[in-house]
Amino acid sequence: MKFKLLSFFAVFALAACSTPVTQQEVQQAQFPAQPNKAEIDKEVNAYLKANINNPTAAQKECAPPRKAWARQNSDKPANFGWMVVCDVNAKDNAGNFTGVKAYMFLFAKNGNMVFDPTTFFTNINNHVQFLDLIGK
Repeated sequence: MKFKLLSFFAVFALAACSTPVTQQEVQQAQFPAQPNKAEIDKEVNAYLKANINNPTAAQKECAPPRKAWARQNSDKPANFGWMVVCDVNAKDNAGNFTGVKAYMFLFAKNGNMVFDPTTFFTNINNHVQFLDLIGK
């Protein structure tokens, strides 16, 4: 029992640790070309088609791309790229809107990534940050 309890606390202690993104990493970051509206729509629509009910009926509104870093796990290196935040209001099987949910799409040199801030992160600041907000 003591071992299980100790293991439980060790897992939470490790989960609480995060490696901050350094100013040097930000300065050395390489970014792909800024995605245009067609590239953004293609990526967002493909994700919605695979992950929500009735994606053609969903309402979506996406903000313009901004330079950012993001990472799935706080102990992993950050990926740098162009972040697009989209608010999506999907419909359920009965045809009712389910409420707006935000999705974050990172267009990076090593591929595009999707982040769902409501499912993946306990503290979003350890996982995503727009570069124009660093130091503010």
